[in-house]
Amino acid sequence: MSPHHDRDHFERVLFHPAAHPEPAHVITSFGWSHQPGTTKEEPESDPVARLEWLDDLMFAAIDGDPVALDCAADAWKQTREQLGEPAVEESRRQYLRRAQTVWRTLKCVPNHPPHKVFAAIEIISLLAGKSH
Repeated sequence: MSPHHDRDHFERVLFHPAAHPEPAHVITSFGWSHQPGTTKEEPESDPVARLEWLDDLMFAAIDGDPVALDCAADAWKQTREQLGEPAVEESRRQYLRRAQTVWRTLKCVPNHPPHKVFAAIEIISLLAGKSH
């Protein structure tokens, strides 16, 4: 898959989730546990599914997936607006802990993968404040 196609996939799932369901082979290529946006319900009406989808995207971004990292800020902001600050606070703390762990671990490793350090710092920066 080309990076452009990957970005298109995330945008369709993020902004038009039920309108363009992806084939299973496309979703599983990201290593995600479930296929977001293929049910008849919109993610806005199923907060648990929305949070599970966001978990997959944010953890992929923290681990250095360039497409997930590119989509993380928009996905985070949109989910926070749809579900409200209290609904996403626990997830925010989990993402921050994971990103801080990745950063702390990798900064001590010689020849660490710079894209993973950058991704962790980007997510920490995105989530550092409670409201943006």
